[in-house]
Amino acid sequence: MKKIFALCTVALLAVGVVFAQTSTEDAANPKVDISTQVRQLDDNYADFHPTAKSVSLDLEYTPLTGEVIINYTCMAASFDQGEAMNTIDAILEEFGIENQFTRKPTFVRKDRIRYYKDGRDLRMATYRRCVRYDVR
Repeated sequence: MKKIFALCTVALLAVGVVFAQTSTEDAANPKVDISTQVRQLDDNYADFHPTAKSVSLDLEYTPLTGEVIINYTCMAASFDQGEAMNTIDAILEEFGIENQFTRKPTFVRKDRIRYYKDGRDLRMATYRRCVRYDVR
């Protein structure tokens, strides 16, 4: 009788240890969100690009790496690189305040300008900047 009781106790302890280890593994390795948030921004920055009309602004943010990619798109005839840079700087400043980043972003890649024709056969220009915020 004592042997059966001791054997049941050992079996219960072994099962308890196995379940305790699996629950600590789940807590130690939480699910990591690696998705990218893509936002279409409203053009509230008309003061920064007075000559460009019908500007499209896209922001892609990856919270895991802190990487932000901003696309400034307008017609090529009204595109001015200085205005695009000023607009993107204002967006990044507002984004940093909104997400409570304490430091300025660092550049990941060199800024890129791309000219292309859209579906209506209009020449368009896209200015792209990729930066990274410190997400410790």
